[in-house]
Amino acid sequence: MSEKKTIIVAGVMLSLLILPSASLAFAQYIPSQGQTGLDDLMKLSQERVRMAKENPHTGSGTPMFALDGVLGALLLSTGVFGGIATAFFVKGRKGKYAAMGRG
Repeated sequence: MSEKKTIIVAGVMLSLLILPSASLAFAQYIPSQGQTGLDDLMKLSQERVRMAKENPHTGSGTPMFALDGVLGALLLSTGVFGGIATAFFVKGRKGKYAAMGRG
């Protein structure tokens, strides 16, 4: 078998082995014991709305100006992507395809 076919067969076999081990992810934690009926879910939703109305100062839970919040993520991503862009810019000016007479 050629090398390309071997890689493809190995990839298919690995994906078939990994597929059954994948579990489902849920957005909210729902009790796994027994069946949760529609009435229970409605009560839970109403309780969440009531708690949000009683505590308007708590917000969504995202710290906007904390260093580990949105601005911290902005600074981190700016540093990473800025560093990558700088590396590409520097390498592009010194490459073998750079136009003669420019730097």
